[in-house]
Amino acid sequence: MKARIFIGSSLEGLEIAQEVKDFFSDDFECSLWTDDIFKYNENYLETLLKEANLFDYGILVFTKDDFTKSREKQFGSPRDNVVFEFGLFLGRLGRDNAFILQEENVKLPSDLFGITHATFKYKKTKRLCIHKKISLDKDSLNSSLIKMKREIDEKVSLGVLGMLPSTVLAIGYFENFVKPVCESLSMNNEILEKHKCSSYCFRIILPKDLDSDIKKKANLFYKEKNYGPIAIDSFSRSFPLYVAIDKVANIAILSDMPTTLNGLDKAIEMYLRKGHIGKSNEQKLLEDRELRNFENVLRALINEDPYCRQYVDIEIEK
Repeated sequence: MKARIFIGSSLEGLEIAQEVKDFFSDDFECSLWTDDIFKYNENYLETLLKEANLFDYGILVFTKDDFTKSREKQFGSPRDNVVFEFGLFLGRLGRDNAFILQEENVKLPSDLFGITHATFKYKKTKRLCIHKKISLDKDSLNSSLIKMKREIDEKVSLGVLGMLPSTVLAIGYFENFVKPVCESLSMNNEILEKHKCSSYCFRIILPKDLDSDIKKKANLFYKEKNYGPIAIDSFSRSFPLYVAIDKVANIAILSDMPTTLNGLDKAIEMYLRKGHIGKSNEQKLLEDRELRNFENVLRALINEDPYCRQYVDIEIEK
Protein backbone atom coordinates (compact mmCIF):
# COMPACT_ATOMS: atom_id res chain seq x y z
CA MET A 1 0.00 0.00 0.00
CA LYS A 2 1.44 3.37 -1.04
CA ALA A 3 1.31 6.38 1.27
CA ARG A 4 -1.25 8.99 0.12
CA ILE A 5 -0.55 12.67 -0.59
CA PHE A 6 -3.15 15.43 -0.93
CA ILE A 7 -2.09 18.37 -3.12
CA GLY A 8 -4.02 21.61 -2.74
CA SER A 9 -3.75 24.94 -4.52
CA SER A 10 -5.77 27.82 -5.91
CA LEU A 11 -7.13 27.57 -9.44
CA GLU A 12 -4.28 29.82 -10.55
CA GLY A 13 -1.73 27.53 -8.88
CA LEU A 14 -3.13 24.36 -10.44
CA GLU A 15 -0.26 24.18 -12.95
CA ILE A 16 2.23 23.92 -10.08
CA ALA A 17 0.02 21.42 -8.23
CA GLN A 18 -0.04 19.20 -11.32
CA GLU A 19 3.76 19.35 -11.50
CA VAL A 20 3.89 18.23 -7.87
CA LYS A 21 1.52 15.34 -8.59
CA ASP A 22 3.56 14.22 -11.59
CA PHE A 23 6.75 14.30 -9.50
CA PHE A 24 5.41 12.15 -6.64
CA SER A 25 3.04 9.80 -8.50
CA ASP A 26 5.53 6.99 -9.12
CA ASP A 27 6.06 6.35 -5.40
CA PHE A 28 2.89 7.70 -3.77
CA GLU A 29 -0.84 7.73 -4.35
CA CYS A 30 -1.45 11.41 -5.12
CA SER A 31 -4.72 13.34 -5.32
CA LEU A 32 -5.24 16.91 -6.47
CA TRP A 33 -8.08 18.92 -4.99
CA THR A 34 -9.66 18.71 -8.47
CA ASP A 35 -9.57 14.87 -8.51
CA ASP A 36 -13.17 14.23 -7.48
CA ILE A 37 -12.42 15.11 -3.85
CA PHE A 38 -15.55 17.17 -3.33
CA LYS A 39 -18.77 15.15 -3.41
CA TYR A 40 -22.35 16.06 -4.17
CA ASN A 41 -24.53 16.90 -1.16
CA GLU A 42 -21.51 17.68 1.05
CA ASN A 43 -20.20 21.13 1.95
CA TYR A 44 -16.52 21.95 1.41
CA LEU A 45 -15.61 22.12 5.09
CA GLU A 46 -17.22 18.75 5.85
CA THR A 47 -15.37 17.16 2.94
CA LEU A 48 -12.01 18.68 3.90
CA LEU A 49 -12.32 17.61 7.52
CA LYS A 50 -12.98 14.05 6.42
CA GLU A 51 -10.43 13.96 3.60
CA ALA A 52 -7.62 15.25 5.83
CA ASN A 53 -7.75 11.98 7.76
CA LEU A 54 -7.57 9.85 4.62
CA PHE A 55 -4.12 11.11 3.63
CA ASP A 56 -0.66 10.61 5.10
CA TYR A 57 0.75 13.90 3.81
CA GLY A 58 -0.55 17.22 2.58
CA ILE A 59 1.21 19.63 0.22
CA LEU A 60 -0.35 23.08 -0.21
CA VAL A 61 0.85 25.35 -3.02
CA PHE A 62 1.01 29.03 -2.09
CA THR A 63 1.04 31.30 -5.17
CA LYS A 64 0.69 35.08 -5.51
CA ASP A 65 -3.00 35.20 -6.34
CA ASP A 66 -4.14 38.09 -4.11
CA PHE A 67 -2.62 41.28 -2.75
CA THR A 68 -2.28 42.02 0.95
CA LYS A 69 -1.51 45.45 2.38
CA SER A 70 0.48 45.18 5.60
CA ARG A 71 2.03 48.19 7.40
CA GLU A 72 1.71 50.42 4.36
CA LYS A 73 3.34 47.83 2.09
CA GLN A 74 1.66 45.67 -0.51
CA PHE A 75 2.54 42.01 -1.03
CA GLY A 76 1.50 39.15 -3.28
CA SER A 77 -0.30 36.58 -1.08
CA PRO A 78 -1.96 33.16 -1.38
CA ARG A 79 -5.71 32.67 -1.37
CA ASP A 80 -7.31 32.56 2.06
CA ASN A 81 -8.84 29.14 1.42
CA VAL A 82 -5.42 27.61 0.61
CA VAL A 83 -3.97 29.01 3.86
CA PHE A 84 -6.99 27.61 5.72
CA GLU A 85 -6.54 24.18 4.12
CA PHE A 86 -2.89 24.12 5.15
CA GLY A 87 -3.94 24.85 8.73
CA LEU A 88 -6.47 22.04 8.58
CA PHE A 89 -3.92 19.49 7.32
CA LEU A 90 -1.36 20.80 9.79
CA GLY A 91 -3.78 20.16 12.65
CA ARG A 92 -4.87 16.73 11.43
CA LEU A 93 -1.55 15.31 10.21
CA GLY A 94 0.97 17.16 12.36
CA ARG A 95 3.67 19.65 11.43
CA ASP A 96 5.99 16.97 10.02
CA ASN A 97 3.43 15.75 7.48
CA ALA A 98 1.96 19.01 6.15
CA PHE A 99 4.10 21.02 3.72
CA ILE A 100 3.95 24.46 2.13
CA LEU A 101 5.34 24.86 -1.38
CA GLN A 102 5.50 28.64 -1.80
CA GLU A 103 6.19 30.93 -4.68
CA GLU A 104 9.26 33.04 -3.97
CA ASN A 105 8.50 36.12 -1.84
CA VAL A 106 4.85 35.24 -1.32
CA LYS A 107 3.37 36.83 1.83
CA LEU A 108 2.88 34.25 4.62
CA PRO A 109 0.88 34.58 7.85
CA SER A 110 3.14 35.86 10.64
CA ASP A 111 2.75 32.58 12.60
CA LEU A 112 4.74 30.87 9.82
CA PHE A 113 7.69 33.28 9.95
CA GLY A 114 11.04 31.68 10.74
CA ILE A 115 10.03 28.25 9.37
CA THR A 116 11.85 26.92 6.32
CA HIS A 117 9.46 26.10 3.48
CA ALA A 118 9.95 24.67 0.01
CA THR A 119 10.01 27.41 -2.64
CA PHE A 120 9.89 27.88 -6.40
CA LYS A 121 10.01 30.91 -8.66
CA TYR A 122 9.05 32.21 -12.06
CA LYS A 123 11.49 33.73 -14.51
CA LYS A 124 11.18 36.28 -17.27
CA THR A 125 12.40 35.15 -20.67
CA LYS A 126 13.00 37.50 -23.59
CA ARG A 127 11.61 36.62 -26.97
CA LEU A 128 12.78 38.49 -30.09
CA CYS A 129 14.36 40.97 -27.64
CA ILE A 130 11.03 42.78 -27.46
CA HIS A 131 8.42 40.75 -25.56
CA LYS A 132 8.86 39.34 -22.07
CA LYS A 133 7.04 36.27 -20.85
CA ILE A 134 6.88 34.91 -17.30
CA SER A 135 7.46 31.14 -17.12
CA LEU A 136 7.99 28.60 -14.37
CA ASP A 137 11.58 28.03 -13.28
CA LYS A 138 11.40 24.24 -13.25
CA ASP A 139 14.89 23.88 -11.84
CA SER A 140 13.90 25.74 -8.68
CA LEU A 141 10.71 23.66 -8.37
CA ASN A 142 12.46 20.32 -8.92
CA SER A 143 15.18 21.18 -6.42
CA SER A 144 12.55 21.82 -3.72
CA LEU A 145 10.53 18.72 -4.61
CA ILE A 146 13.62 16.49 -4.47
CA LYS A 147 14.40 17.73 -0.96
CA MET A 148 10.74 17.39 0.09
CA LYS A 149 10.58 13.82 -1.23
CA ARG A 150 13.75 12.93 0.66
CA GLU A 151 12.12 14.11 3.89
CA ILE A 152 8.87 12.28 3.18
CA ASP A 153 10.72 9.07 2.32
CA GLU A 154 12.39 9.22 5.75
CA LYS A 155 8.98 9.55 7.41
CA VAL A 156 7.14 6.80 5.48
CA SER A 157 8.40 3.98 7.69
CA LEU A 158 7.70 5.83 10.95
CA GLY A 159 4.58 5.37 13.06
CA VAL A 160 2.63 8.45 14.05
CA LEU A 161 0.15 9.21 16.79
CA GLY A 162 -3.00 10.23 14.94
CA MET A 163 -6.72 10.67 15.44
CA LEU A 164 -7.31 6.89 15.31
CA PRO A 165 -5.79 4.26 17.63
CA SER A 166 -3.41 2.25 15.39
CA THR A 167 -0.28 3.56 17.14
CA VAL A 168 -1.63 2.86 20.63
CA LEU A 169 -2.86 -0.61 19.59
CA ALA A 170 0.58 -1.46 18.17
CA ILE A 171 2.36 -0.31 21.34
CA GLY A 172 -0.05 -2.29 23.53
CA TYR A 173 0.30 -5.43 21.39
CA PHE A 174 4.09 -5.16 21.49
CA GLU A 175 4.44 -4.44 25.22
CA ASN A 176 1.80 -6.90 26.43
CA PHE A 177 2.31 -9.79 24.01
CA VAL A 178 5.25 -9.71 21.58
CA LYS A 179 7.92 -8.54 24.02
CA PRO A 180 7.11 -10.98 26.88
CA VAL A 181 6.78 -13.88 24.42
CA CYS A 182 10.24 -13.18 23.00
CA GLU A 183 11.73 -12.83 26.50
CA SER A 184 10.25 -16.23 27.41
CA LEU A 185 11.59 -17.81 24.22
CA SER A 186 15.07 -16.58 25.03
CA MET A 187 15.04 -18.44 28.36
CA ASN A 188 12.96 -21.52 27.51
CA ASN A 189 13.97 -24.47 25.34
CA GLU A 190 10.99 -26.74 26.07
CA ILE A 191 9.50 -26.35 22.60
CA LEU A 192 12.83 -27.08 20.94
CA GLU A 193 13.34 -30.19 23.06
CA LYS A 194 9.79 -31.42 22.53
CA HIS A 195 9.83 -31.04 18.76
CA LYS A 196 13.58 -31.67 18.36
CA CYS A 197 14.14 -28.37 16.57
CA SER A 198 17.26 -26.23 16.43
CA SER A 199 15.66 -22.76 16.67
CA TYR A 200 12.52 -20.63 16.86
CA CYS A 201 10.84 -18.18 14.53
CA PHE A 202 7.98 -15.98 15.79
CA ARG A 203 5.93 -15.00 12.74
CA ILE A 204 3.35 -12.22 13.14
CA ILE A 205 0.73 -12.30 10.39
CA LEU A 206 -0.92 -8.95 9.71
CA PRO A 207 -4.30 -9.04 7.93
CA LYS A 208 -4.39 -7.38 4.51
CA ASP A 209 -7.72 -5.76 5.38
CA LEU A 210 -10.36 -5.51 8.12
CA ASP A 211 -13.17 -7.00 6.06
CA SER A 212 -13.96 -9.74 8.60
CA ASP A 213 -13.53 -10.61 12.27
CA ILE A 214 -9.77 -11.01 12.88
CA LYS A 215 -10.21 -13.90 15.31
CA LYS A 216 -12.22 -15.92 12.77
CA LYS A 217 -9.78 -14.97 10.02
CA ALA A 218 -6.88 -16.13 12.22
CA ASN A 219 -8.53 -19.48 12.98
CA LEU A 220 -9.05 -20.14 9.27
CA PHE A 221 -5.43 -19.18 8.57
CA TYR A 222 -4.05 -21.56 11.25
CA LYS A 223 -6.24 -24.38 9.98
CA GLU A 224 -5.18 -23.87 6.37
CA LYS A 225 -1.45 -23.73 7.29
CA ASN A 226 -1.68 -26.69 9.75
CA TYR A 227 -0.69 -24.68 12.83
CA GLY A 228 -1.54 -26.22 16.20
CA PRO A 229 -2.21 -24.38 19.50
CA ILE A 230 0.59 -23.95 22.01
CA ALA A 231 1.15 -21.97 25.23
CA ILE A 232 4.28 -19.96 26.05
CA ASP A 233 4.73 -19.55 29.80
CA SER A 234 6.22 -16.43 31.36
CA PHE A 235 6.64 -15.19 34.93
CA SER A 236 3.23 -13.54 34.92
CA ARG A 237 1.00 -15.49 32.54
CA SER A 238 0.68 -17.97 29.70
CA PHE A 239 0.54 -16.66 26.11
CA PRO A 240 -1.48 -18.59 23.50
CA LEU A 241 0.17 -19.00 20.10
CA TYR A 242 0.10 -21.46 17.23
CA VAL A 243 3.03 -23.57 16.06
CA ALA A 244 4.10 -25.47 12.96
CA ILE A 245 7.36 -27.36 12.43
CA ASP A 246 9.46 -26.70 9.34
CA LYS A 247 11.15 -30.11 9.11
CA VAL A 248 13.40 -29.08 6.24
CA ALA A 249 14.87 -26.09 8.10
CA ASN A 250 14.39 -27.80 11.49
CA ILE A 251 12.66 -24.67 12.88
CA ALA A 252 9.64 -24.28 15.17
CA ILE A 253 7.49 -21.55 13.57
CA LEU A 254 5.31 -19.78 16.14
CA SER A 255 2.55 -17.60 14.80
CA ASP A 256 0.03 -14.97 15.87
CA MET A 257 -2.45 -12.70 14.11
CA PRO A 258 -3.20 -9.61 16.27
CA THR A 259 -6.89 -9.82 17.17
CA THR A 260 -6.54 -6.41 18.83
CA LEU A 261 -7.04 -4.98 15.34
CA ASN A 262 -10.75 -5.66 15.71
CA GLY A 263 -10.77 -2.56 17.92
CA LEU A 264 -9.38 -0.51 15.05
CA ASP A 265 -12.26 -1.54 12.81
CA LYS A 266 -14.79 -0.45 15.44
CA ALA A 267 -12.99 2.87 16.01
CA ILE A 268 -13.12 3.69 12.30
CA GLU A 269 -16.84 2.91 12.14
CA MET A 270 -17.47 5.19 15.13
CA TYR A 271 -15.34 7.97 13.65
CA LEU A 272 -17.22 7.87 10.34
CA ARG A 273 -20.56 7.58 12.16
CA LYS A 274 -21.35 4.64 9.97
CA GLY A 275 -25.04 4.13 9.42
CA HIS A 276 -25.00 1.60 6.61
CA ILE A 277 -24.05 -1.97 5.74
CA GLY A 278 -20.94 -2.40 3.62
CA LYS A 279 -17.83 -0.23 3.37
CA SER A 280 -17.49 3.18 1.77
CA ASN A 281 -14.33 4.18 -0.07
CA GLU A 282 -13.46 6.50 2.84
CA GLN A 283 -13.66 3.58 5.28
CA LYS A 284 -11.38 1.42 3.14
CA LEU A 285 -8.82 4.22 2.79
CA LEU A 286 -8.80 4.80 6.55
CA GLU A 287 -8.35 1.07 7.16
CA ASP A 288 -5.41 0.94 4.73
CA ARG A 289 -3.76 3.92 6.37
CA GLU A 290 -4.19 2.63 9.92
CA LEU A 291 -3.05 -0.91 9.07
CA ARG A 292 0.06 0.56 7.46
CA ASN A 293 0.73 2.68 10.53
CA PHE A 294 0.18 -0.30 12.87
CA GLU A 295 2.80 -2.22 10.88
CA ASN A 296 5.29 0.69 10.90
CA VAL A 297 5.00 1.18 14.66
CA LEU A 298 5.31 -2.55 15.35
CA ARG A 299 8.37 -2.91 13.10
CA ALA A 300 10.05 0.05 14.79
CA LEU A 301 9.43 -1.35 18.28
CA ILE A 302 10.66 -4.82 17.29
CA ASN A 303 13.82 -3.39 15.77
CA GLU A 304 14.65 -1.62 19.04
CA ASP A 305 14.45 -4.78 21.19
CA PRO A 306 17.32 -7.33 20.91
CA TYR A 307 15.18 -10.39 21.75
CA CYS A 308 12.36 -9.39 19.40
CA ARG A 309 14.77 -8.54 16.62
CA GLN A 310 16.23 -12.05 16.92
CA TYR A 311 12.95 -13.98 16.76
CA VAL A 312 10.22 -11.94 15.04
CA ASP A 313 9.26 -11.80 11.38
CA ILE A 314 6.26 -9.84 10.10
CA GLU A 315 4.27 -11.02 7.11
CA ILE A 316 1.18 -9.63 5.40
CA GLU A 317 -1.69 -12.06 4.86
CA LYS A 318 -1.82 -13.32 1.28
